[in-house]
Amino acid sequence: MSFEFIIPSQKDDLLNKTEINQYVVDEVLSFREIPSALQSVKSSFRSNGTQCLLEKFDVFFSILILKKDVKPDLKEDAWQLILKVGKSLATEVAGVLEETSLEPGSRLAHLNQVKMLCYLLCQYMEMFEDDSNEKSDVITTGKGRKNKKSTDMAIDWEVERENGVKTLLHLVSLNILRLWDPPIAEVEFVNMITNLVYKLLENPHIVYVKAKETRTAIFNIVGVMVKRYNHALSASLKILQQLQHFEHLVSPLAEMTSIITTEYGNKSVVAEIMREVGRKDPKDLVRDNTGTKSFATFLVELSEKVPGVMMSNISVVLCHLEGESYTMRNGVLGVMGEILLKVLSKDSLEDKLKDTRDQFLEKLEEHIHDVNAFVRSRVLQIWLNLVNEKCLPLPRHEHLLSLCIGRLQDKSSQVRKQAIQLVTAFIKSNPFAAKLSLEDLKANYEKEKEKLESMAPEEQSVLEDSTLVKIEEEWKPLEKKLRKALKKLEGEEEMEEDNNEELIQDEESANSVMDRIYNLLTEEKFSDAKLLLAAFKDAFPDNSFLQDTTKESQSEADTEDSQRSTDANIDLGHMKMIFFGHKKQSLVITSGIEEEKEKDPIVNEVTKQQVLVQYLKDCCAFATQIQAAVPVICQLLGSKTNTDILEAIDFFVTGFEFGVTLTMMGIRRMLHLIWSRESSVKEAVVSAYKRLYLNPQGGNQRAKAFSIVKNLSALLSGASLGDLTSLEGLVVELMKSGEIEQSVIQMLWERFAMKVPNTTVEDSRAAVTLLYMIAGADMGVVKSNIDVLVKEGLGERAENDFILARDTCLALLKLGPPKKVQGQLQAEPFRFPQNHQMFDRLQTLLINGVQQFENSYWIPFGEQAINVIYKLAEHPDIICGDIIKALAKEVIKAEQLNQTLSQETPMEEEKQEETEPKETDPQDASPSNSQDASPSNSQPSSQPSSSATVILTRLIAFAGHVAFRQMVHLDTYVFGELKRRRAIQEQKKDMKTPKADRRGSKVDKSTAEAIEDELGLAGAAEEDADAEYIRKVCDVEIVTGDSLLGSIGPLLVTVCTNQNRYSDPHLRSAATLALAKFMLVSSEFCESNLQLLFTVLEKSPYPTIRANTIIALGDLTVRFPNLIEPWTPHMYARLRDESQTVRKNTLQVLTHLILNDMVKVKGQISEVATCVVDHNERISSLAKLFFHELSHKGNAIYNIMPDVISRLSDPDVGVDEENFRIIMKYLFSFIQKDRQCESLVEKLCHRFRATKTDRQWRDLSFCLSMMSYSEKSIRKLQENFACFGDKLADEDVYSCFCTIISKSRSFAKPTAKTLIDELEQRLQQCHTKGLEDGEIAVKASQVSSQVAAQTKGKSRTKSAKTPAKGRTPARGKRGGQRRLDSSSEEDFVDGVENTTPAPRSKRQPKGRQARQKPKVSFDSDSDSEIELFDLDKSSQD
Repeated sequence: MSFEFIIPSQKDDLLNKTEINQYVVDEVLSFREIPSALQSVKSSFRSNGTQCLLEKFDVFFSILILKKDVKPDLKEDAWQLILKVGKSLATEVAGVLEETSLEPGSRLAHLNQVKMLCYLLCQYMEMFEDDSNEKSDVITTGKGRKNKKSTDMAIDWEVERENGVKTLLHLVSLNILRLWDPPIAEVEFVNMITNLVYKLLENPHIVYVKAKETRTAIFNIVGVMVKRYNHALSASLKILQQLQHFEHLVSPLAEMTSIITTEYGNKSVVAEIMREVGRKDPKDLVRDNTGTKSFATFLVELSEKVPGVMMSNISVVLCHLEGESYTMRNGVLGVMGEILLKVLSKDSLEDKLKDTRDQFLEKLEEHIHDVNAFVRSRVLQIWLNLVNEKCLPLPRHEHLLSLCIGRLQDKSSQVRKQAIQLVTAFIKSNPFAAKLSLEDLKANYEKEKEKLESMAPEEQSVLEDSTLVKIEEEWKPLEKKLRKALKKLEGEEEMEEDNNEELIQDEESANSVMDRIYNLLTEEKFSDAKLLLAAFKDAFPDNSFLQDTTKESQSEADTEDSQRSTDANIDLGHMKMIFFGHKKQSLVITSGIEEEKEKDPIVNEVTKQQVLVQYLKDCCAFATQIQAAVPVICQLLGSKTNTDILEAIDFFVTGFEFGVTLTMMGIRRMLHLIWSRESSVKEAVVSAYKRLYLNPQGGNQRAKAFSIVKNLSALLSGASLGDLTSLEGLVVELMKSGEIEQSVIQMLWERFAMKVPNTTVEDSRAAVTLLYMIAGADMGVVKSNIDVLVKEGLGERAENDFILARDTCLALLKLGPPKKVQGQLQAEPFRFPQNHQMFDRLQTLLINGVQQFENSYWIPFGEQAINVIYKLAEHPDIICGDIIKALAKEVIKAEQLNQTLSQETPMEEEKQEETEPKETDPQDASPSNSQDASPSNSQPSSQPSSSATVILTRLIAFAGHVAFRQMVHLDTYVFGELKRRRAIQEQKKDMKTPKADRRGSKVDKSTAEAIEDELGLAGAAEEDADAEYIRKVCDVEIVTGDSLLGSIGPLLVTVCTNQNRYSDPHLRSAATLALAKFMLVSSEFCESNLQLLFTVLEKSPYPTIRANTIIALGDLTVRFPNLIEPWTPHMYARLRDESQTVRKNTLQVLTHLILNDMVKVKGQISEVATCVVDHNERISSLAKLFFHELSHKGNAIYNIMPDVISRLSDPDVGVDEENFRIIMKYLFSFIQKDRQCESLVEKLCHRFRATKTDRQWRDLSFCLSMMSYSEKSIRKLQENFACFGDKLADEDVYSCFCTIISKSRSFAKPTAKTLIDELEQRLQQCHTKGLEDGEIAVKASQVSSQVAAQTKGKSRTKSAKTPAKGRTPARGKRGGQRRLDSSSEEDFVDGVENTTPAPRSKRQPKGRQARQKPKVSFDSDSDSEIELFDLDKSSQD
């Protein structure tokens, strides 16, 4: 074979010959010749095999050239033929390559065949891929066409593409490099194959599951090319390029890179990719966020597959942690997290790897406080994975947990979510304890710590004794030799004294010299040791060691051998101490080493105890941190973000299961979420309580029921009224879902009846409480056990337990007809006869229990008893009337007893006075003694007085609630029953009357009656008549007139009026509430006593009474709005009450009334605005909530702004400047519309003319700076510049207008910038001029003061002769003052404020001419012209 096939860069290159032996296509066939030529190729393949490729290549090439004209079936036939040739050639070449040597001719022939086949495979696959993409684009983008597969392509290209890629893989997997000489493939061959596979990857369908085999084959082709054909560098660059342009290739390319690294052993691709990513410009990464996201995700997925290779190259991308792109920071941090999980989490790490791990962890900790919320969230997610996989080193737990708790208050909800999850994961994966009760852990810690302290001294003393024994054994033989040597050296001592100074160098320390002495002693060089010791004494005479040792040596010389010289003994003692000190230190060190080496079977108890104490200390620290997180997460239960709530619920459930005590606070707060409108939150709450309380472990059915009842009863302990209401809602939801079984209900009844052993009174109360909660979902639970309730709950136990009786009444209240459905008639009443045992027991308990003065639950029980009587009794008024009469008799008895005792007391005192002087000394009868005795004179009468007061208090409270329930009884039950009976009568009447008669009756009726019948007005008129009759009964017959309750009304007025005589706070509180309830019943009674109630509201010294009264006034406002309307200023005045409870209740009442349109929004709304800055956080948040809701009611905020600004900026009745700005900043956040801003700008500008103080200038200018400005608003400022131009000399005012300019300039359109520049120049000119005019004003004021002094006498004379009625010098600017204190929009006429008094002329309207606006005062006693009641008037009489 004389030619060589060269891979063309273009198809036309095969038509032109550029080299001598180059293969050239002789002729491109026409599309008519191709079918026959293709048949000849098939027959040539059958006869010659793969040689047909060399002979018939032109046919396949012609199809490529004429692909648009050739029919699809011909192209598909050619493709199938190429595949067959490819499979045959692969087999043939594999056999040839097995030979040791290749003939040149055979080698070249096979090389040409391989090149031709690979070229055809690549070209045909590109052709079919392009056709497939074109067809899919037409199908998906064509309008009105159905998404059907095109009929032009008969083959399934996805299957054929897989076959083609596998054929190509089979060929390149062979060692075909041997066919080249030298064995290096040309770059064109490699590029031809790799370009094809990269193009195939660009198809989005390649990521589908059905294309998995194709992807795997492509990955292996690239791997072979990298390993054998030097494609590593090109592959890394191509991967980066495709990542930047094709988002769907992130996961496939990560998988391909891991295959190249692991299966084909090439790590340079990963290194090159990371190097190129590290070189990316941070600005480019920020600009192309899509490509950056692909890079980051690719690196993270690659680190999951080959973490070891990534770790060795991660240093080149760490620079991006300081870059601007948060996406790339997330990617690098994700890579570090995967490396920590997969590589650096092993126990036995080398020191170098440990350092790397610590560096990674420090980087992750730093980015917990990253400026970008996405990065903070991602880092917390990485930490979560580390904690879940238990890859976090123990020493880092405490610090990381503290950082995580800090993120619980992050402004990003996603970060908060991850932070809560991480804290929860810490609890689940904690290495400390299964139960994290801080109290128990602290108790154990203190116990074990004391045990350790008691063990440590004993162990230490044993160690020291054993060490001293060893040293003593070594010293004794050495001491004998030393004594002998010292005796010999005594005579030579004087001769050698002069040489001592040279033995110690200047740089040596005392310790180093002692070390030398010790070494000389161990070497038995006693003479040198003696000389060195003498030099040591001279060099360090003040050394503490010498002084202590000298004393010990002298004492030893006195006791042991008094005949020896003192100096010798001292030297011996010094050497002994030096020897002992060094020997002891060395023995302690060696003994520790020997213990570790030998591993003594007896474990050191102290060491073991130390480990235990440290463990308990770590447990306490961890539990303390978890406890600190609980209050923060509790706040997140009230978040507006569902994820915060859901994660917080999961945290509290987990913490409760692990015994974190403080989580009970969150468990209780979760109860209120049962009312959430979000179904996901509601379901999470129900499932949480089900998991905690309804899933006991182990035991039979009865034992499980007992555990459930016990758990739910524990939840009732310490619950507030709101908690109980929410718990009832939870129990209803559990009943609806069938979670509370019949066995649990049966156990509740048994505990209520105290039939279960060891049941306490509290358990019985909890059982009946849970029963009435269950009855909210199923009334039959109570209806079938009424006798049990009456017998147990109202029986003998109830005589001393009013709480049980009250809860039993609550259970009985669940009885009755179902609630009325709108549009339907009221259900038939469900009532019991008047003589039923239930009512007899209630009557007995109330009357007999009134004497139990110490029991404070009589009144709550009485109110619920009244509710039961009015809901279930046939004649409730008769029963309650009998009880009131009986209570009144008890009051009379107590008062009679009081009078009897008060009469007996003076007689006893007279007897004492007769006997006492005889027994005592006359000197004892001093004035001081008589004064001290005076209080005791009235003491005996205090006890009966208090008993009568208690009974009277209970009578008043009972009567007040009876009056209220009687009104409700008439308004709801009686009125509803009348409607029901009338409807039944009409139905019966219609059934009896024939149809013909009905038609006739209609004809006979008048036209008006017929219209009324058609519109249903006749029935409505009857209902109105009934309602009017009931109203009249309430006004005249219940609490007024000769009725029983009417006789109690004057008593209530008397108690409320005479605060000196009836000073008991409980009595006054009950009387005030009863008075309010009486007033709710009758408008006549309300009108006559309204003044008294408001007087109590303002003058009562008890905050509880004032707080209750304001709530009652809210109800009165709803029932009688016209009567209360003149008194509303007095209600607003309570917003400045000294009591936080009163202010809170007032704010809540006014919020309810205003938002429900029961009270008009007037000037007093500024009092509500002051609550925004209340020091009580609860009140402040309620005020903000009020304005937030008010902002949804049209232009309500806009309408009140002028009044609020005027009142709050008034220096006499307003607030201080700082609080004013806080309030205005919040209120102006609701002014968003341009028209509102424009109008307010104009109004506030005109308001400048009416100001009196600099403070008001600053307030108005601050308000102007709070608004957003459009072009029209800027123009308004320009037009009204004269109003505030003279105020710009003030720095604060000028600063606010500069703020307006800067805000407007940043958002203004080009057309408005000219206006802004002009306004800025005028502001600056006026500000500069104002500063200069200030000096002139000072001089002018001095001159004016002199003139005033001269005319002072004349003005006095004139004013004395003709006094102007109602006129003072201060009223010279009456118009301005009136505008400042105004509380309505009448200050503004056609958008311009009238700042001067209007002259008397014909143009002025008559109404305006005589109108005089009263000066507004915020004093609580003068807000209204209505006089308040004198509380002590009757007492003074």
